Amino acid sequence: MSSTVRRVAAAVVALTLVALVGCDLWIPAFRAWWDRHSLTSSVASNLLVVGITALIIDEVVARRRRREHAVSVAVQGLIVFGQARRAYGAVTAAGGADLQTGVAADELRTLGGMVLTASPSLFEDSDARLFLAQVERFSVRMLRAASSATGGTIGTDEAHRLATEMARLQTTVAPLLDRIPTEERSLLEGAEQADSGS
Repeated sequence: MSSTVRRVAAAVVALTLVALVGCDLWIPAFRAWWDRHSLTSSVASNLLVVGITALIIDEVVARRRRREHAVSVAVQGLIVFGQARRAYGAVTAAGGADLQTGVAADELRTLGGMVLTASPSLFEDSDARLFLAQVERFSVRMLRAASSATGGTIGTDEAHRLATEMARLQTTVAPLLDRIPTEERSLLEGAEQADSGS
C-alpha cells in the first residue's frame, strides 16, 4: 500500500470515528438506535479502533523503512563519491603511460564498476539520481582527459574542466551526505581517506 493511500485510509477511518462519536453525543435518535443495537455498536467501534491502530502502525513502520532506505542509498552514494575522488586524484596526478594503463586506469575501471552496481538503487531516489547523473558525466570527462592526454599529461583546460566537474559532484552528493548521521559519516569518510592513502 502506498504512503498516500495509507494516509487517506487513516483519515477516512478517523473521520468516520469522529462522526460516529459526534452523532452519539448530539443526535438522540442516533444514540437510541446504537443503544438498542449494542452488539453492532461494539463491533463497529472496535473495528474502527483496530483500523486506526493498524494504519498508524503501518505508517510508522513504512516511514522507518523509507528512512533506513534513504540512509542506505546515501551510504552507497558516499562510497561511489569516495571512488570518484580517488579516480580524480589518480588521473590528475598521473603522468606518462599511467593515464591509460596504470593506477589511473585501474581507478577509472573500479569507478565504472561501482557506478554500474550502485545505479539501480541510486536511480530510485531523486537526490541520488542527480548525483548518479553527475558522477556519470564526471567519469566521462575523466576518461576523455585520460585518453586525450598529450605527452602523458593533461592540458590546463582539461584540468580546469575536471576541477569544475568535481566541484559539481561535491554539490550533488551533499544532500545525500546530510542523511547520514554525523558520527557514522565521519567513520565512513575516515575509512575512505584511509583507503585512498594506502
